[in-house]
Amino acid sequence: MGKENGQFIKISGVSKEFEGKQVLKNVNVVINEGESLGLLGRSGSGKSVLLNMLRGTEDYAPTSGEVIFRVAICPHYLGKADSREGEHPPLGTVEPPSKVGSVCPKCGSKLEIQEVNYWKDKDARRKIKKRVAIMLQRTFGLYGEDTVMYNILQALESRNYPLDLRFRRAYELLKAVNMIHRVTFPAMDLSGGEKQRVVLARQLALDPFVLLADEPTGTLDIKTGKVVHKALIESSKAGMTLITTSHWPSIIKEITEKALWLDHGEVVAYGDSKTVVEEFEKQIEETEREEHVKLGEPKIMIEHCKKYYYSVWRGMVKAVDDVSLTIYENEIFGLIGVSGAGKTTLSRIICQVDPLTDGSVKIRVGDRWIEVGRVAETGVWLSWATKTEGTGEQTATRVAMLHQEFSLYPEKTILENLTSCLGLQLPMELGSMKAKFMLQGVGFSEDEVEEILKKTHAELSVGERQRIALAQILMKEPAIAILDEPTGTMDPITKKFVADSIRAVRENLGMTFLIVSHDLDFAYDICDRVAHMQDGKVTKVEELRVV
Repeated sequence: MGKENGQFIKISGVSKEFEGKQVLKNVNVVINEGESLGLLGRSGSGKSVLLNMLRGTEDYAPTSGEVIFRVAICPHYLGKADSREGEHPPLGTVEPPSKVGSVCPKCGSKLEIQEVNYWKDKDARRKIKKRVAIMLQRTFGLYGEDTVMYNILQALESRNYPLDLRFRRAYELLKAVNMIHRVTFPAMDLSGGEKQRVVLARQLALDPFVLLADEPTGTLDIKTGKVVHKALIESSKAGMTLITTSHWPSIIKEITEKALWLDHGEVVAYGDSKTVVEEFEKQIEETEREEHVKLGEPKIMIEHCKKYYYSVWRGMVKAVDDVSLTIYENEIFGLIGVSGAGKTTLSRIICQVDPLTDGSVKIRVGDRWIEVGRVAETGVWLSWATKTEGTGEQTATRVAMLHQEFSLYPEKTILENLTSCLGLQLPMELGSMKAKFMLQGVGFSEDEVEEILKKTHAELSVGERQRIALAQILMKEPAIAILDEPTGTMDPITKKFVADSIRAVRENLGMTFLIVSHDLDFAYDICDRVAHMQDGKVTKVEELRVV
């Protein structure tokens, strides 16, 4: 798959501690130039820590051990010639080892091999970081008001790509990630999956010799994910070294040559991806399906719902186009479809974040039907039973949503994030007990809960933060919980915990769930019914269980 030119990165005896707890323990691995390496493991196993360490993020310096980059570098940066860094651009002078003997475009010197101790040589690390790109989970980092094309052109400009070739190169990159049809769209108008593809194109535009991809397809549907996989594979074939994580073992097997399996920071196995993945999959148990579920009366009624808006770049956009659905109390209902199908837009209308254009979206509260489709616009709901008005807050407290781009309060502990930050009026002891119960419900062990409650979100992996965000939603005990891509960055074992948790909450609290997902396996396993969406329309509704 990849072009190999010998040893490029050597991770030797690396351990990492955060506040006395080891998150990486004596990790040893050699990565060759042009190789693709997949990192496997449960959420919190240390995958993202290792990626951030290779990225050179300051807080992720090894507690012990070394990271060695073997690079071709200009002698000006080796102290063998006058160093005039202000006149000597770093791009083009630090290259992978196969470029030894190439000529530096600035001074004409031949590049020489050098082994850089990444975390001891600060100046060299700064130069290498310019050639290391990273895609972070659920962090898009685009210029929201600017077009997709401008976002790519800006990245090319930042690396001084020839002006007359920029548009052609931008076109090639957007074509590789299947985003040609969106070149004039403002980035903020894209769906989460579309943003993820533009982020990949931006990173490739920077011409990295290493791409670190943390769950690059975690929030993408299968069809769109394959487009991204192809782009990653082609980039690896072209000589770029790829290091990626994924909670889907099949993806690691598909796009990487080697795999490193981590568990609680320790290496369990390393070797050929297919072999390591097969060993990893043996520990995953299938989630049992419920065969019969008793549902209540209609809880959400959607009638001819439309969400249209006009964009100067796109013209008339029909994000939701004449959708009618009935969702029942105590039901786990799924909205599935490819990126940009309209799933998230419809869920945001139900959650009163976005107003609808036409039609009706109503929620039953007790014996009253409340119109919520225009609450985001007017702040007023109308009770269809009494024809009287009230504030949208009375309904908002009954509907909670876990967004794709969730966030926690950064300076607060996890306990505070689950109690006082939510405005819950609970005695401290009761709040703590409830928080522990909810965290165990989303897959943390009793011992892990005791440690996590004292931490801030910065001390946790992205997968752990995602589960805490889910626990945050459950802490509110809403009548309706809308979960937008709830398993986007979770490994299969954690997904089983989450599925079990959702079922338990449904049984114990009688909660209604709307699951918005591209993860078909999860949706078909957990949902009672699923609606397929495409181009803003519902194409079919499937009944998965006897209800």
